[in-house]
Amino acid sequence: MRRWPVLLLGLALGAAGCREQVAPRPVPLTHAAYVWRQGWDPAAVASLADRAWPVGLTELNVLVGECGLGAAGRRVVPPWSALLGTSKTVSLSVRIGTRQALGGSAEPDLTEGLTLLRQGWAEARAAGVTVPSVQVDFDCPSRLLPAYAERIAAAKRAWPEVRVTVTTLPTWLKEPGFAQLIAAADGWTLQLHGTHRPNLAKPVPLFAEAEALGWIEQAETFGRPFRIALPTYAYLACYSAAGAYLGVRAESAELPKGTARTQVLPADPAAVVRLLERLADRRHAYVLGVDWFRLPFPGDRQNWTMAGWAQVIARQPMLTACSPELRVDGALADVAVVNATGQPLPLPAVEVAWRGTRVLAADATTDWIAASGPEAVTFRPHPLAGFLAPGERRVVGWVRLTEARSVEVRILGE
Repeated sequence: MRRWPVLLLGLALGAAGCREQVAPRPVPLTHAAYVWRQGWDPAAVASLADRAWPVGLTELNVLVGECGLGAAGRRVVPPWSALLGTSKTVSLSVRIGTRQALGGSAEPDLTEGLTLLRQGWAEARAAGVTVPSVQVDFDCPSRLLPAYAERIAAAKRAWPEVRVTVTTLPTWLKEPGFAQLIAAADGWTLQLHGTHRPNLAKPVPLFAEAEALGWIEQAETFGRPFRIALPTYAYLACYSAAGAYLGVRAESAELPKGTARTQVLPADPAAVVRLLERLADRRHAYVLGVDWFRLPFPGDRQNWTMAGWAQVIARQPMLTACSPELRVDGALADVAVVNATGQPLPLPAVEVAWRGTRVLAADATTDWIAASGPEAVTFRPHPLAGFLAPGERRVVGWVRLTEARSVEVRILGE
């Protein structure tokens, strides 16, 4: 009988030895960043020269045009010499909407977008910038994927000097024309963020790790290497008083007309880090690298900072909460919040509490609403509140008591 513990221990060790061990990737993930600017001001141009680039970032994918999103297309002229000075590989992208691309015998008609792309490529060459690849970003209707594949194949034949790649959506993975599209392109990027329409009644995250991993595993069944697109940004979804979705706001200060309620949609850096850790396994060797949307610039309010982004690429945790700030002068307490993290944060609810006296008056700034209780005042975000930018300090409000007391402040929900 004394031999049973030894036998059981041996069985346990044998079972542990038979478990599948995680083997590291044969080569590390490579990292690229979308440089998604519709215009270049002097500050943005100058910032390219003084960057502490994340370790592993090798490529900048630069927007050179948009079309099909409005009445007319728009060329974007990047600062070629400044991009050349970064010593990063430069690739080019064009964003093609469906406004002019659909309808008619040439559907989908990508002529305008491909023309913008070729113009950008010619400008880059004239400036001494070598562009090894270009990318078409087109939200093609699923029914037209075979025709889209034919347009990409034709573009490759007419433009043999560069690699022609495409962005793809998870919803395409089950469509009959998807295999044809990725076979026609020289490479493809699977977008894993912003894939669901915002919904006030049933909130969906900007990025979800488990869902993204499922799409990756589905994409791997095609047996073709690919890249994935991950987010660094935050969106503010806007709704009418009846809850109808009106659109999203990125860095714009103005909300869509009729907005009565907003919903913050940030990229969760912890979820992104967890996915990167899963991709360190050689079972995901078909995933060649990450295309990050988008390169941070000074003044961005709804994007990670360069330092915060570098932490995520290194699979390190990023601070996730803002901190309250309290200044007391006798019976008056002033409250603010500070975001010392590398990411935009939703405006928090803040509570100011005391004992032994009453509140005489309290008021909030425009981004909060104050509610007074017997021994506390709660400041809750306004329905139109947005984000607290990285490094930002914002005043929440003030509380005046009937007499001086010890006051405490805390962020609710932590």
